[in-house]
Amino acid sequence: MRASGVCHSDWHCVTGDSEVDLPVVLGHEGSGVVAALGEGVDDLRVGDHVALSWIPNCGSCRECRRGLRHLCATHLEALWAGTMLDGSIRLRDGSGEPVRHLSALSTWATHAVVPAISCVRMPDVPYEVSALIGCGVTTGVGAAINRAGVAAGDSVVVFGAGGVGLSIIMGAASAGATTIIAVDLHAEKEALARRLGATHFIGPETAVAAIREITDGVGCDHAFDAVGNARIAESLNDCLARRGTAVLVGMPPGGTSLAVDPMAFIREEKVLTGSIFGSADTHQDFVRYAKLHRDGRLPIDELITARYELDDINEACANMLSGQSGRGVVVF
Repeated sequence: MRASGVCHSDWHCVTGDSEVDLPVVLGHEGSGVVAALGEGVDDLRVGDHVALSWIPNCGSCRECRRGLRHLCATHLEALWAGTMLDGSIRLRDGSGEPVRHLSALSTWATHAVVPAISCVRMPDVPYEVSALIGCGVTTGVGAAINRAGVAAGDSVVVFGAGGVGLSIIMGAASAGATTIIAVDLHAEKEALARRLGATHFIGPETAVAAIREITDGVGCDHAFDAVGNARIAESLNDCLARRGTAVLVGMPPGGTSLAVDPMAFIREEKVLTGSIFGSADTHQDFVRYAKLHRDGRLPIDELITARYELDDINEACANMLSGQSGRGVVVF
């Protein structure tokens, strides 16, 4: 491993909001260098710089055959069981007892054993950048570009200016959106949100009214919940223009339900949808986002606001939970 992001999804495993078998090595957003190859792996070379995909795919299920590899269902059993795709466990503790994998990756470690399909050979970008492409950046940028289809001249509102929300902002800006409204509790996030493409920054208390005022009463073409909060998700309809699209990106706690007015979606032809992992074809999109960064169109390095050693992982998580702006990264 050379770099690993610190993501709320890992913390969900600590709190129990995501139920995983224990003990487990956390971390799912990372990049590194291929140190060794397993039998039958012939499309990678020792020394390759790779970003790691936390949704591996089987290549043969219905979703994979339709080109929807990010929706591959075959990997889910292994994902929640904490195993590799073949059901094996490659990690052991000091007494030889098995330790579970997270997403078949477990990047909060100096080394990781991963499926070959999870490795994407990357262009010449910093390891920290390719690590963030491995989850947060792809989740956000892809939600804007792939799922919502943000286009030049569109208006966008993003609730939550954390790593994923800021990546949605970057993606919308890259696509040519001309009005990009960031909504967050923490006013200190405004400067970074604007550097990444936000044209407005508002607090959540009067967000709907402010959004209507900014858009001359029309509402936005696209509204994103990057937090995973039911109240935010239920408010997205009120932020939308006719035929607007509301996209749920942030992961809420298990068992969360929403109350929405179906007539608003019917009469105004609005869309309520979700986006997992930016609807990504990782072997194409990881490379595409790295090249956009290299060309100056996705300032991914601006997301990195703190760097840690692995021994400081608890501090990194505490800072994330406190509302730290941007993304913390463990560097090796």
